[in-house]
Amino acid sequence: MKKVILHRLATTKRALDACKLVEALFLEGKKVLVAFSEAGRAATFNEYLWTFSQSSFVPHSLWDGQGEADDPVVLALGTLDRPNGATVLVVVDPLSELGDAGAFSEIHDFVTPAPEDQDKGDRWAAAGFEVQLGR
Repeated sequence: MKKVILHRLATTKRALDACKLVEALFLEGKKVLVAFSEAGRAATFNEYLWTFSQSSFVPHSLWDGQGEADDPVVLALGTLDRPNGATVLVVVDPLSELGDAGAFSEIHDFVTPAPEDQDKGDRWAAAGFEVQLGR
């Protein structure tokens, strides 16, 4: 069964937590796809991933949907295609269909205090995923 790891956040802002998570996954040697549904948020996250910490370096690219990508971390807009062969998915913007994430062996999602996030674990479980609480 594919696993979803939920990360509880104290606020609805997730950019810094997402950057730290992506960095940790990269340092573990994992190939990661970060999913976005909004172009502006993807572009902002792209810049933030370069600058969120002076001591970090996370090689990544903002994928345009064309060809393959060599970077271990790829930011993708509106698609769960895996141009870098990613096995890990980090969900920053909500997915329209949770079942589409089944190609990934490990999925990370965020639960904020927002009302729409309160049943995320139940929704992932109903879609056939094993749900765990994150670090």
